[in-house]
This record gives sequence, structure tokens and C-alpha cells, in this order.
Amino acid sequence: MKLFIDDSNTEAIAGLFELGIFSGISTNPSILKKSDRRPLEVVKEMLDRFAGALFVQCASSEYEDTIKEGVEIFKLAPERIKLKIPFSRTGIKALGEFGKLKIPVTITGIFSVPQVLMAAEAGADYVAPYASRMENLGIDLSVVESMQRVITNGAYSTKLIAASFKTLTQISKMAELPIYGISLPVAMYGEFFAHSGTLKAIDNFDADWQSIEDRKWVSI
Repeated sequence: MKLFIDDSNTEAIAGLFELGIFSGISTNPSILKKSDRRPLEVVKEMLDRFAGALFVQCASSEYEDTIKEGVEIFKLAPERIKLKIPFSRTGIKALGEFGKLKIPVTITGIFSVPQVLMAAEAGADYVAPYASRMENLGIDLSVVESMQRVITNGAYSTKLIAASFKTLTQISKMAELPIYGISLPVAMYGEFFAHSGTLKAIDNFDADWQSIEDRKWVSI
């Protein structure tokens, strides 16, 4: 399963990205707004500083504008940019044109199995269901497994990346599924390291090591 970062704080991303396990970064207008910087400036810095895919969402809502905007965004780094477009009539229609232009597209804001079916049939390279928002609407996260089953049974090349998380329980449910990836904010990845059991074990290891009188060891 691929791990992506949903964030716009480039300094925070840098501290996490150095772990060397991430396949890229995902943004959207809401994420970029949190940076309190010019969106294009943030995107260009991410391309300069971090390897891997960079998912950038088109802000236009009209078809023609979306195509023009998407082409220009893609030109920033053709080998790395993956467009994002919300599920809509415009988004589904745009998939055909972007497919002709060989520009990869993620259909985002996914909440139902029929939406995945339509996006996959239209040629979406990725679909992104919103885990936390689904639960807020009373939708059980088991539906994500059904979404993946539609992709698998239909032999679509579409990849599913789950996004919008608020709890570790939601992440655990998604981690059990045969989906392509998950995308989380920096702070949520930080929670992986903050488990009380793990921290207690580390403290115990350190205390026991320090209590060994003759602890000559390898040179460091």
C-alpha cells in the first residue's frame, strides 16, 4: 500500500518525508489554503523539495476552464503531476479529454460505489473516497471495500487512494483493504509514533540499558 501526505506545510512535510517511505504528496484548495501562501508558490516548492507524485486539484468548475487549467498545471512537471478533479459532470466529461492528452487524473470527493463505477468507466486513473466525511454522513467504511471490488471485478486500471482521515481506527480499517494507497496529514502520521505502549517500551529499553554496569558496545 502506497503512503501519501495530505498537507501544505512544507517544513512539516520535510521532517516526515525524510523517512523515505512516501510515494508523494496530495493537495487541494482546502489544504493549500492552510499554508496562508500563494498556492502556485507552494506547489512549485513541493516539486523542488520532494520526490514522487504531486496531486494538484483544478480549481475551475467549468469544462473548458478545467481543461486549460489542467494542461497548465501538468506542464509544471509532466512526469510527476497528477491532476485532481471533484466528482461532477465536469469531472467525468474532462476525463475523456485528459485521457487523450495522456494526463493522469484523480476523481476526488467520492462517497458511493456508483460514483466509483462511473469514474472508472470514464477512465479515471485514481479515485479518492473520503473516509472521515463518509462516517460523518453515516456511511459505513465497509463501502470502500465494495468500491475496490468494483474496480477489481471490472478489470479497471483505476487505483483507489483513501483520504480524509480523523482517527487511527479509520486508518486501520483502510489498511486492511487491498486498495492502492492512503493519504494523511503530517499530524496523523505523527500519531503512529505516539502510541503509549510503544513509548513505554522505549523508556523501559533505555532504563534497562542504562542499568547495565559494563555495557561496552560497538563504536558509534
